[in-house]
Amino acid sequence: MTHMAAGDALWWDTRLGSKHASMAARADRYWSWSVLLPLCHLVQRAKRRHCRPLVIWARTDSGRFLRVGMLIVIEAYPYLEIEHPAESHFVWFMSGADAGVLTTEFGMSNPPALGRVLLDSAIVLSQNAGLAGRIGLHAAAAGGEGLLAVYNRLGLIRLPGTAALPASVRRPNDGRFFYADEPVAEALAAALDVSR
Repeated sequence: MTHMAAGDALWWDTRLGSKHASMAARADRYWSWSVLLPLCHLVQRAKRRHCRPLVIWARTDSGRFLRVGMLIVIEAYPYLEIEHPAESHFVWFMSGADAGVLTTEFGMSNPPALGRVLLDSAIVLSQNAGLAGRIGLHAAAAGGEGLLAVYNRLGLIRLPGTAALPASVRRPNDGRFFYADEPVAEALAAALDVSR
């Protein structure tokens, strides 16, 4: 994992984004990381929060490292479960490369389970910041029911659509928010301790 630079965003947009754009089921099919990267800093600076953009790398069969995941985390964000006021990290954007593209275009015969790896990265960052692994995220509407099923399968808790959001969260609760509390975060992180 490395910090995302402009060159990483441009590489992703050019080499992977163009392939993802043709995949109708992908929530990120029209995302431009070259736009999201500077935008994250500007928007969150105005809100006095810090944005951490990251790149996840994996080895191809030839031993070469390849960008396989992109992640933007907002640090010190309000915890979504308002009955327990606290801070958490918020996964603002995340994208994993399509496994088929990694295999056919980049020679990676055994692509990693990127959704799980990206969430693990956010949880570990939260743990290291003293926030007990608490994270939150919003499932992009473009991902439809399929994306909701992915986050359920990964073990996150879905915030009921009737639940109130923290006062500083401006968007309405459309029933697509998920979070990890301390026990969920601990269990998810422990499951990948061997691989970390």
